[in-house]
Amino acid sequence: MGIRDKVEQLCARLHDTPQYDTQGAVLFVDLEKRETQRKYLPLEVLRTYLGGRGANMYLLYNLLQDGREALDPEIPLIFGAGTLTGDMPAATRGNFTSRSPESDAILDTNGGDYFPSFVKRHGYDHIVLYGLAPQWTLLRIAHEEVQFIDATPYVGLDNLDLPGAIERDFECTERKDMALARITTAGENLALCSGIMGGIKAIWARGGGGAKMGSLRLKAIMVHGKPDEAPKVAELKAHNKVIGKKITSTSVIKNALKQVGTPFLYKPSRVLGALGTLNNQKTDWHPTLDADNFDPYRPGMDGCFKCPVHCRNLNDMTPEGKGGWGSAALKGLKGNASYDKAQADVEHGKQRTYNGIHGDGKFDQYDKGDGPEYVTVGKFGPMIGLKEPEHILRLNNILNDLGLDSASTGSAIAWAMELWQRGIIDASHTGGLDLSWGNYETVEKLLFMTAKREGFGDTIADSTRAVERGKYPAAALDYRMAVKGLFQSDPHDARILKAFALGLSVATRGMDHLRNRVTLEINARINDDAPFKTELYGGTVAAEPNRYDGKEFAVRRCENTFAVGDSVGMCRFNTKLFNSPTTPDCGDFATQLTTATAHEFTGEQLNEIGRNITGLERLINFRLGLRAKDDTLPKRWFEEEIEVGPFKGEKVDRKEFEAMKARFYEVTGLNAEGVPKADWHERLASATTGFAVRVELPQVLPGAPEKTIVIDEPVANVVALRDALARRLPEAREALDDHSWNIAVNGHMVLAGERDTALHHGDRVAFVPIIAGG
Repeated sequence: MGIRDKVEQLCARLHDTPQYDTQGAVLFVDLEKRETQRKYLPLEVLRTYLGGRGANMYLLYNLLQDGREALDPEIPLIFGAGTLTGDMPAATRGNFTSRSPESDAILDTNGGDYFPSFVKRHGYDHIVLYGLAPQWTLLRIAHEEVQFIDATPYVGLDNLDLPGAIERDFECTERKDMALARITTAGENLALCSGIMGGIKAIWARGGGGAKMGSLRLKAIMVHGKPDEAPKVAELKAHNKVIGKKITSTSVIKNALKQVGTPFLYKPSRVLGALGTLNNQKTDWHPTLDADNFDPYRPGMDGCFKCPVHCRNLNDMTPEGKGGWGSAALKGLKGNASYDKAQADVEHGKQRTYNGIHGDGKFDQYDKGDGPEYVTVGKFGPMIGLKEPEHILRLNNILNDLGLDSASTGSAIAWAMELWQRGIIDASHTGGLDLSWGNYETVEKLLFMTAKREGFGDTIADSTRAVERGKYPAAALDYRMAVKGLFQSDPHDARILKAFALGLSVATRGMDHLRNRVTLEINARINDDAPFKTELYGGTVAAEPNRYDGKEFAVRRCENTFAVGDSVGMCRFNTKLFNSPTTPDCGDFATQLTTATAHEFTGEQLNEIGRNITGLERLINFRLGLRAKDDTLPKRWFEEEIEVGPFKGEKVDRKEFEAMKARFYEVTGLNAEGVPKADWHERLASATTGFAVRVELPQVLPGAPEKTIVIDEPVANVVALRDALARRLPEAREALDDHSWNIAVNGHMVLAGERDTALHHGDRVAFVPIIAGG
């Protein structure tokens, strides 16, 4: 069954009109045939998965074809705006979802700026893209009008030049009457570390979305025309004020995010001794990259669509540039360095010294821009051995133009540098490039080579798949800091913080902190208040960050909350538990969902919906071949102790880790392979595919530890069921082919005519060993 058959099969179950207030359409776009159709998701999808990320997973589960590679145009790329995107303060986000070409798991990447809100206000909740466009294409959406425009003139343009060309040709202005999701040359060249850009800095970064979009020959999606007013702006206003006040009055937002952006996190990570350095060989680095060292080059802050925070720090190193925004903003804030309070009073007072990257008074387009975020500071500072803020600022601006994910690209370079250090690769592999730690000239050159897949840049462009694609020997995998084939997203070394470690191991898109990071584990005030911490996470969690007890409750609650946040469109930094216990939570989201949809929601219901979303993601990953063994951590964190800081000597104990992971599976409702247990799987299947047949096995089989498996794709008869079982449990294919096992359907043995034995939703099937004698 091809993608068009899958789409038609799904559309037959969807609706022609909205099913609840404020619902937008799903726009199905066949890029090859240049055809579109609009449908509306059932109310049950909202009740089970909400919108945004959650509903994207519903769409992907129904449209995914087993066995096809991620860059196959038959695998769709799905965009989804949150249910409350554009309607609630700081709800500016949306997700691109597919199978990841970079990792072994789902591609699901979250971003903001203006594009998600424009999509929502033009009448769409989701855009489903599939098929290989006959030529490079610009998809133009203007309310009901959808156009396929030849994008050949824009091929080869990167992020700084493309929006201007679009503005010129269509007489519009980005962020006013146009929003644009686009790829750069890196995406055109299928670099696996490329993202989809949504602004000068905004990027859908993780998992290779740029390469996936490039595989469809889709250069950009333009939403053209000023967005309509929010349909229930008056009804939402009262509680939006409550939410806005919660956000802007929170200390970490008021004093840090609004003033200096996310780089404020560098100092607490550094003083804790948990800063990933030299590809995680070490955990400490220079104070030169503390946030106040960027002050001289920070002229102000920017933000996403109608967001009250404006957390995006700008940078300008040119002679005309202004600086000083946010200077001394963090001085005296003890909570930002709670394990070394004296550090909070340290202020570096750095002066403006930049005179061009070569010190010759020459400046170019990369000497000013937007950013950096903490991830970029960490990945292009300590991880690769750079310590000057000016180097980080310039590399940040280059990354923004080239559309490269700083987490994956920085990690790929760090991996290569350690391989160089250890003699696993040399100049014969790199084309003469010197990959010594801290070699700025090499790093800058390598970024441009990566976007073009030139020379050794072709190896970096293959990201975590460099060994698989023959670029490195197998021995290189021992030094790859990745889980499920995805490089770690943030620079935090998690050997100290056991909740962080658990979260990174079980995160559904790979080694990514934005799925479930328990950031408040480094907050001493919360750790010292046991009753409050128990209430916060719904279970007793050890106070000490380096203990294993109860961390499963903290990760579970964060995972639920963040999945809901993504599905309503809320920014992670303004969501409860990520940086503060007082920012908006599921109760706030429930209030606004009830108002916007005219259907009742509670905070408790949303917590369960969050679990449903990650449960479905695990079912997708299971179809992609992932099992419990893939919920793990890099070898280094189990075997090497950290050498500095108040938690010197820490590593992750394998036995304790496996016990903690098992407890996480239990509190989540997962079986020993890390997927929803049969009863829960049946409920998810009913809401997702509308079909569930429960199959009882006579013994535990690989991939089926419960002796039960649920087949959730429609199968017409027993023969089709056998085929589906073989595809879902390839590791058990030999056992399933055992001719001594008969099949019973609803208690009736099938002794002949398996092709004529029809199966229906809700049926019970049992494999029964033949009893023979004589």
